[in-house]
Amino acid sequence: EEMLTNEELYLTAQHIEQYRHATWLPDPYYLEGLKRDRNDIRINNAYGLLLLRRGCFKESEPYFRTAIRRLTGNGMFNNPYDGEAFYNLGLSLFYQERYDEAFDAFYKATWTNEQQEMSFYYLALIALRRGDTEEALELAEKGLVKNLHNVKARGLKAVMLEKLGRIDEALAWIEDNIY
Repeated sequence: EEMLTNEELYLTAQHIEQYRHATWLPDPYYLEGLKRDRNDIRINNAYGLLLLRRGCFKESEPYFRTAIRRLTGNGMFNNPYDGEAFYNLGLSLFYQERYDEAFDAFYKATWTNEQQEMSFYYLALIALRRGDTEEALELAEKGLVKNLHNVKARGLKAVMLEKLGRIDEALAWIEDNIY
């Protein structure tokens, strides 16, 4: 309450999380910031992410949605400068097994450079769950464009190649992953 700005509250909470402070929790700092501005993008995203990492998937969702509403100006701006809240919402929905909604959130997160690699990975997982191996392979390959060294995406690609009957290619990917 003594801190003057939301930025100070946000940065203090981030510092506590970063160094895993033994006697302080970041929650009061985030919640004080939200009390001052319930639509603060950074604090909503950070607090939602904290809840997500604690396994509180359903509880994290409204914070990401609030951040997205502010980021998009309630729909005025289709493609905001930052896609992190979309990616985090996708994770929240994915872990709640709401895959269609997660797919949409992850796809929106691919708009920004920082979120593309892992968003495409999760999009591929969801497409594979739907039984669309061809689409899943295309999505995984888009993620591999961002980071060819993503071992999880490389393994996923090998699985999809095997499912498509492209055994030699799958084995080559697996062998390449080993070495």
